[in-house]
Amino acid sequence: MYEKLVADVKYLEGDYALAAEMYLEGAREGDALASFNYGYMLWRGIGVPYNPTEAKSFFAFARDMEGGEGCYNIAMLYLHGEGVTRNYKKAFEYMRISAERGCIEAQLYLGMAYTAGCMFEPDVVGISMIPFHKPEYRDSVLMLEGEVPDFELDEAERYAAVKQDATLAFGWFRTASRHDPTYVSELVAKGKYLYARCYVDGLGTDFDRDKSVRLMFAASRSGSAEADAYILENGLTKEMISTPHNTKRLRGKG
Repeated sequence: MYEKLVADVKYLEGDYALAAEMYLEGAREGDALASFNYGYMLWRGIGVPYNPTEAKSFFAFARDMEGGEGCYNIAMLYLHGEGVTRNYKKAFEYMRISAERGCIEAQLYLGMAYTAGCMFEPDVVGISMIPFHKPEYRDSVLMLEGEVPDFELDEAERYAAVKQDATLAFGWFRTASRHDPTYVSELVAKGKYLYARCYVDGLGTDFDRDKSVRLMFAASRSGSAEADAYILENGLTKEMISTPHNTKRLRGKG
């Protein structure tokens, strides 16, 4: 019988082959998280041979799992053409499903995609849940997976997969900013910063300097280095925030 905690311990101890066997056993018993974990090991070639095609089938089994991580990883496979034919429209659809099911990585991705009107290369390229939710960040130097025979066509397909929509971008940044920070505190801080920027830039909402300052400090408290830099660069102070006892509002540079 599959025992998740034992499998997780084996993974943490570096006995990847045995951990993979145990996750596969759990998947065969119908455990969605075990299926997700085994799919991840297949995708990364950990304890088993690299096989993104088979990984997709295990992520698909876990696609209805609460949190949307399975759909996020499927979106990444379609985005990079790993184990499947590269398809930006399918990547977008799986990303949307993932975001709607609560995946903060997908929520942030959609916010940026709707802002740019383009399927772009994400900061987070895959999600591991062994033994807990842990985003996997891409290398500092972007490496495209697979072959792109026609860069102009590829760019056109990226832009054709999603339309710019500032209102939807604003909504997803707001949702990400309110996400439970457990395991993903850095991403929540990112969401809070981008949510604040919406009020700075008037993206999908009215420009509101007071609200942007309040949210920027909230992002800073959450650990956003971007918010810290913005606060320093623009000389913001907490005294600038309107309160019942301080109704003074900021004015733009004149």
